[in-house]
Amino acid sequence: MGLPAALIGWKGYAAAAAVGAVLLGAAILERQWYGARQFLAGGDARQVEIEKRQAAIERAWQEERDRADAQYRGAVLARQQAESKLAQAERDRDAAFARVGGLRKQLAARDAQASYASGRPDGASPDWVGLFGGCLDRAQRLGRRLGEVGKDAAGWADQVNGLQGYIRGLGAAP
Repeated sequence: MGLPAALIGWKGYAAAAAVGAVLLGAAILERQWYGARQFLAGGDARQVEIEKRQAAIERAWQEERDRADAQYRGAVLARQQAESKLAQAERDRDAAFARVGGLRKQLAARDAQASYASGRPDGASPDWVGLFGGCLDRAQRLGRRLGEVGKDAAGWADQVNGLQGYIRGLGAAP
């Protein structure tokens, strides 16, 4: 039960010192390895956090693009609806002017027959229908001009809305 004879004396102390040095070296290596694992785990966690943030930024950009696209499509749809309503109003107005024109012609023919039959001059009575028709003609010209201006204004509004959305998108960029 004793120590072998080779480990007695200074050789025993040297062997104990060698075993201690090996144990100390192993402990230092284990600590270095543990620290390296912790460092790598921290780096991995940081990389995961960066990827999460990047994914959140990409989702936000996509949502902003989708929102801007939906807003643009809504503006285009509203403009198309306004243009179709304007076109319908122009058709209705033109039909009304055609009816008024027909009535003016009928009245003129009746007046001509009545003045011829009665012997009075045609210009003796006020021509209310003619005056009303002249007002309608002026209103028709004005309506056409306003319709053209409205179409131009709708195009300008689309451009301004698109630019504003683009600027807002640039301002929200990270």
